[in-house]
Amino acid sequence: MNNRHFFARSLVLCTPFAILAQLAFPVSAQRSLSTPASRIDVTRRNYAAVPEDPEAIYEGARVVHNVTVNGEKGMQVHAKFRVRYGLNTPCMLIAYFFYDDARNTPLKTDDPEYRDKKGGVSTHVNFTPAYDPALYEDLQLFMPYEALNVESGVNHALKFYLALYDKSGERFFGKSGWYKFNLTMP
Repeated sequence: MNNRHFFARSLVLCTPFAILAQLAFPVSAQRSLSTPASRIDVTRRNYAAVPEDPEAIYEGARVVHNVTVNGEKGMQVHAKFRVRYGLNTPCMLIAYFFYDDARNTPLKTDDPEYRDKKGGVSTHVNFTPAYDPALYEDLQLFMPYEALNVESGVNHALKFYLALYDKSGERFFGKSGWYKFNLTMP
């Protein structure tokens, strides 16, 4: 009888700890697509996980039209995002512009300040995270209307996505979803 009593008492005492352990350390097979795999840097006296790349977490973007910067009329993209594992890493936030069609046709321009290597319309801003993680609540990119190179007087359905680039590692480390907007050029 003592063994049964001891077993029942042990079970009652251990059950809350087992439940607490499950709640504190959940196990899941799901993994975020934007999270790159980390490598373990195992050296003498150092067993910390070291991520290979900075990580981006996009939280949103908005467009403000009819903004004038340095005498040029255009639109301002306001981006909100976080960068993890990017402390003191020179980075660039880039916006790439497209027609909102099924083929994702890129806008083209001859303006060297607002185009990518393939001639597509883009704009960028440089920044260096001073914290880890770093929160950017309103990083702004300016896009002059002239650089969009679209026909005047016609309503255009356009879209863009944001990409984060590690300048020292020469690699992209995050891409947002599409942000859509309509524009009628004056």
